[in-house]
Amino acid sequence: LDRGDSEGALTTLQAMQERHPHNPQVLRQLQRLYRQRGEWSELIRLMPELRKDKVLPAQELAELEKRAWGENLSLAAYRGVEGEGAPAGLPALEQAWQQLTSAQRQEPALILAYAEQLRRHGADVQAEEVLRTAMKREYNPHLARLYGLVRGSDSGKQLQTAEGWLKNHPQDPGLLLTLGRLCLQSSLWGKARDYLEASLRLQRNPEACAELARLLGQLGETDRSNQLFQEGLGLLDERLLARPLPALARA
Repeated sequence: LDRGDSEGALTTLQAMQERHPHNPQVLRQLQRLYRQRGEWSELIRLMPELRKDKVLPAQELAELEKRAWGENLSLAAYRGVEGEGAPAGLPALEQAWQQLTSAQRQEPALILAYAEQLRRHGADVQAEEVLRTAMKREYNPHLARLYGLVRGSDSGKQLQTAEGWLKNHPQDPGLLLTLGRLCLQSSLWGKARDYLEASLRLQRNPEACAELARLLGQLGETDRSNQLFQEGLGLLDERLLARPLPALARA
């Protein structure tokens, strides 16, 4: 559906829902249209009805709700707060985060979305605290990977924290990449190289290739640095080629 068609369909479905508030077919169509239009806050408001009327299987509904809240967090950071001097969107992001239940604020996928938006808006210290607190409860490889991209208030303690996770997760290439990045932040070139090499032995990853290439270039190992940059670009190409092309826009 193009925007005009979807507007008409949405108006029709909302009117039908008013007349038949518990019709599963109407609710199913309405949630699908909200997803297509990216209207996540509207979908969140529809969740109680979807759950009450058992419109979707429980597991699918749980995943949909998690995605809706995650997308809502991401969008919240770009709404609200305008003006100079304040980080754009942070109050709106905080408000969206506080709207979550206590249980939702412990969901790794939602913590990841929240911490990523904090980082993008320059609140690295807060993002580091959020990730560290979450990882105390339960280790998560996605959170571990993001931990290497934030700068906490104490880089030494941040590295020490991540090295503590390595004891129980020595085969996690994302964690090794994070450790390499944290060592780079602290100018620990030898340790950074060891961690990045170890990450690449477990998984050929464009990010690890780029980080190690950057380090080796700084150390004067130009040939190997160039090889890794080329490999990283090749891996990125593979990822891009694996994705379907977007549909052509209508004239």
